[in-house]
Amino acid sequence: MNIVVVDSGRLAGEVDFPEVNLGKFGWIQYPELEPGQISERCWRSDIIVTVSTSITQEVIDDAFKLKLIAVAGDVCDHVDLAAAQERGISVCHTPGLNPQDAACTQKICDGVIDNINAFLRGGNRNFVKS
Repeated sequence: MNIVVVDSGRLAGEVDFPEVNLGKFGWIQYPELEPGQISERCWRSDIIVTVSTSITQEVIDDAFKLKLIAVAGDVCDHVDLAAAQERGISVCHTPGLNPQDAACTQKICDGVIDNINAFLRGGNRNFVKS
């Protein structure tokens, strides 16, 4: 299981994601990626975590193993929901939490991991409908 965080630097405050509830996984966390780097860094990802970086149809099409896009925050308008739905990729978010508010940062990190763990157990925590 490969998990890539594409823009952790867009969270206000100190970013500390708890560990995912998996025996074996890869976790790569970038503070920021340029638009042209996203497909290159995510093509083998099972899960992409994004604060506000655009996850376009091209990124979704290139990520052949992608199963989940986890939005670190409330707003999901930077994710191509139609492209995700077309590929059967789930999208979840952390409702009511603002990534620009440092007081919310740890709650967002915990919520993202809770969403991922729920998804891995077959649950649908905070899924976004397109």
